[in-house]
Amino acid sequence: MADATLRQTQAAFNAAASYCAAVAWEQGITNKNKLHFLVYGESRVTYGLGAQLACCARDKAAEAVRAVRAAPERRDKDTDQIIPKTCPTFNADSSIRYDARTYRLLSLDRVSLNTLSGRVVGQLVLGDFQRRYLYDTTWKIGGAELIRRADAWYLCITQSKAAPTPDEPTGYLGVDLGITNLAADSDGETYSGAEVQRVRERRYQHRRRLQLKNTRRARWRLRQNARHEHRFQKDVNHRISKALVYKAHTTRKAIVLEDLRRIRERTTVRREQRRVRHSWAFGQLRTFIGYKAQFSGVCVIHIDPRNTSRTCAACGFCDKRNRPDQAHFRCLSCGHTAPADTNAAVNIARVAVVNQPIVSLLGQSIERADTSRAVSTAAVS
Repeated sequence: MADATLRQTQAAFNAAASYCAAVAWEQGITNKNKLHFLVYGESRVTYGLGAQLACCARDKAAEAVRAVRAAPERRDKDTDQIIPKTCPTFNADSSIRYDARTYRLLSLDRVSLNTLSGRVVGQLVLGDFQRRYLYDTTWKIGGAELIRRADAWYLCITQSKAAPTPDEPTGYLGVDLGITNLAADSDGETYSGAEVQRVRERRYQHRRRLQLKNTRRARWRLRQNARHEHRFQKDVNHRISKALVYKAHTTRKAIVLEDLRRIRERTTVRREQRRVRHSWAFGQLRTFIGYKAQFSGVCVIHIDPRNTSRTCAACGFCDKRNRPDQAHFRCLSCGHTAPADTNAAVNIARVAVVNQPIVSLLGQSIERADTSRAVSTAAVS
């Protein structure tokens, strides 16, 4: 009964959010208050949402439209024409947004959720990590997103607290991101991507076989594998970012990264390398490093990536012939040799010493959106 109620609420909520997004897109509105007067009545009457759920649907739509409007223009690589932006829409199984008025945490690891048919109570299935942060009173609990995976419901709760004052760095830890080595730091430590590439190649071949079959079972397996690969990728990025931030924190160094935003639009690769190059989430890795560093009081600096892999870390001589292959660096001027990724990481750290830093710790608070807890649908009444 509770599962059916939640599914009904999920479909109505996302239909209302899609309607709000369409109105905001047509009217050119991204302000939530202005949008409220246009969509509130329709959201309640047509889609049956309660007052606060209607406001949550409005907020979700306004934020999505604002994000699309603010995104940089993308161009077609073949025709160089600007790709037009389209209005965001939400599938029937997208998440339900809850705020402080529409959900409430109860005793005994329970949660009360607002639905079309009133409140339902679910049992939270908490791991040690989630329980530790949920009951830590130094964290302020914010809104939440309810998502469904197969027959299980997950409540992703945001928590925030004041960011610690960053320590004054005594040095710089340069980090070079790549494919053969997912990360290499200026101290000479590398985080190999060989095992990652082996796993991803095996899964790619499996995906191709399933796509050729194109049966109902094969399509189900493809969806399962996509989620497995997403979790695998996320786990690897978490482990690398945690190790880098821990090293920087214990040595009181600032982390220096290359500013690789829109790198895929600015550079080209050979056809056979496109899949490998575009398949790893380096943006996710940079995000993980950023928020973990913020949590630990470590400064993060972004520098211009130009010529960091071609310049000799010993004498400063820059030439693309300094790299005879992907893995090795040999300076044509002084004869200095080193692993190419380590040489680049040393250059990245050195650039931060002479450049005006752009420090990522400008905000006064940090948020955790990664503390997910499962809601047992069998326990919802």
